[in-house]
This record gives sequence, structure tokens and C-alpha cells, in this order.
Amino acid sequence: METGTFPNADVQAHIKQYFIPVKYESGQDSEQLQRFSIVATPTFVILDGIGDEVYRMIGYYSPEDFMGQLISARQIVTKL
Repeated sequence: METGTFPNADVQAHIKQYFIPVKYESGQDSEQLQRFSIVATPTFVILDGIGDEVYRMIGYYSPEDFMGQLISARQIVTKL
């Protein structure tokens, strides 16, 4: 994800416009990984405005697939 998906300009622009990204590192941020019940990496957890989980993605995604997942997450949040 770090070398293929995240550097993609479209992914970066979409994240910057619609999300507040926070990155936790396994081994360093174990409390946060436990808080979100993360057992595999990479895991992406989308929270709503009050911190409740609304969407979860596990595994590698191509830039196109990742964008599709982010759009789906946004659609769920806007329906809440």
C-alpha cells in the first residue's frame, strides 16, 4: 500500500478532501490496534464523526479498488 496505492495522486486527493487519516504501526501502537480489534495488516477502519466504526477494509487494494472502497464508505456515512 505504501509504494503503490497511497502515493497515487487520485487516492491522495480523495483522502485529503474527505478523510482525516491516522496511521498506527503494529508493535508501536498495540493499544489502538486492540481498541479497533485489528488482527491483520493492513486494516483500514473508517469512523463516523463521533468515532463509531462504519466501514472496515482488510488487505491490499489497488489504487482503483481502494478508491471504490473509500467511495462506498462515504456513501454509508452520508446515509447515517
